[in-house]
Amino acid sequence: MTTLRLTWLLLQKDLRIAARSREVLGFTLLFSVLCVLIFAFGFLQSGSAAVRYVPGVLWVTLLFASSMSLLRLFAAEEEGGTLPLVSATTAGTVPLFLSKAGVQLVFTTLVTALVLPMVLLFFDARLDAPGPVIASLLLGLVGQSVVGTLCAALLVHVRLREVLLPLVLYPTVAPLVIAGVKVTSMALQGQSGQGTTDWLTLMLVFDLVFVAASPWLHGRAMQR
Repeated sequence: MTTLRLTWLLLQKDLRIAARSREVLGFTLLFSVLCVLIFAFGFLQSGSAAVRYVPGVLWVTLLFASSMSLLRLFAAEEEGGTLPLVSATTAGTVPLFLSKAGVQLVFTTLVTALVLPMVLLFFDARLDAPGPVIASLLLGLVGQSVVGTLCAALLVHVRLREVLLPLVLYPTVAPLVIAGVKVTSMALQGQSGQGTTDWLTLMLVFDLVFVAASPWLHGRAMQR
């Protein structure tokens, strides 16, 4: 069985389990809504002053929400005791890692589909040129999902991983979040051109590096 086919089968299995339980997705969506509401009332202003908060609120909410769903990403394998057996299979650890990153990407995409309209509505902001923002969100979600999955996998047997996960994840994805905030800010201000392209290029390079390196790092860690 090829790696891609096994990855697809594992992804389907995890998505079916998540669809039946709905616990992780439900809590993540609820947490995201509460974050947006708290930020909206905390920064309650009108006009251009409110629009300036949109990039930060959007990306910080997505980052917090992604870390919540990561805490239960490997729960089924850990509770079933199957994680040590993964590295002994002929396919290795790559299908498991890619499937978990895919699950995380699906979760964060659903959260983004809810959070983005809410942020724009509560802060009375308009996206006249949504292309750069959508591109930055896609790159940001891929990067956060891959890096988050790697961090969750490395900390799966560590005590107090709920505390350590944000401490490891947030500094690692900081370049991605900063670039996303910059692109979103430029789009809201009607700016485009070389500045937006440079930040998007940075996000793309970040994603390529971690997409290539993370499965290998995960495999090396599982063999120890």
